[in-house]
Amino acid sequence: MPDFPLRIVLVLAIATLSACMHATPARSPEQALLQQAIDAAGGEAALSRARVLSWTGEASVFAGDKRIELGVESRVEPFAAARSDTWLLAQGRTTLRTLQVDSGQGVMIRDGATTPMPQPMLRHEQAQYAIYGLMRLLPLHGTGAILHMLPTDQDGLRGLHVEHPHAPAVDMYFDAHNRLAYLTDHVPDPDGNGEIAQRFDFEGTIEAGGVRWPRTLRISQNGKSYFELRLRTFSVEP
Repeated sequence: MPDFPLRIVLVLAIATLSACMHATPARSPEQALLQQAIDAAGGEAALSRARVLSWTGEASVFAGDKRIELGVESRVEPFAAARSDTWLLAQGRTTLRTLQVDSGQGVMIRDGATTPMPQPMLRHEQAQYAIYGLMRLLPLHGTGAILHMLPTDQDGLRGLHVEHPHAPAVDMYFDAHNRLAYLTDHVPDPDGNGEIAQRFDFEGTIEAGGVRWPRTLRISQNGKSYFELRLRTFSVEP
C-alpha cells in the first residue's frame, strides 16, 4: 500500500465528510409515497397555490330509502374556514341552506335566519371539512403530521396511516398512478352519539391551476351509502 503523506490523507477525509454532509438524505417509504402522490396531484408548486378550494356541482344524500338531490356551491380553506350552500334541485334556490364554519364556530343559515350549530354538529362538520386539507397532501409534510406505511390492501393499493393535529386520523390508499383512491376514518356523530366509521371513495379528475382533484367523491357511513358529490366546476386560490 502506498504511504500517503498525512496532508493528503486529511484532505481526502475532509472531502469524503463534506460529500456525506451534502448528500440528499434517503426518503423513508412514507415520504416517498407522499411525494409520488403530490406529484400525481399536480406537484408542490401547484398545490402550494391552492390554499382555498371552491367548487360547484350536484350531490345526492342517502337517508334510509330516500335519495335527496341537491345543488352545491362550496368554498373551503382547509383547517380554517368553510361555507357550503345547498338547495333542492327540484325546487331551486328558494330552498337554499348554508352551513358555515369559521374561527371555531359554526352556523346554519336558512330563510335569512342564522342559527348556531350545536357543539356535536360543529365537531362533526370540522372533521368533515378537514378531510379536504388532507386531500391537498402538502399539509402532510411536517406541521406535526405523523405518517406510517400500511400493508397493501386486498387490491394491492399502497396505504398511509396519517395523524394530523387538525384532522381525524385517516388511512389513505393510492392507486397504481399514485392518485388517492379512497380513505377511511372515524368522525364524531353530529348528534353526539359516539363516532361514525366512514369511507371516502374518489373517482375521475377535474383540474384547476395545475391541481388535479377528484371529480366524484362518495362517502359511506357504517358501511351504508351516505353522500355523493359530483363536481361541475373547481377552482383554487392562494
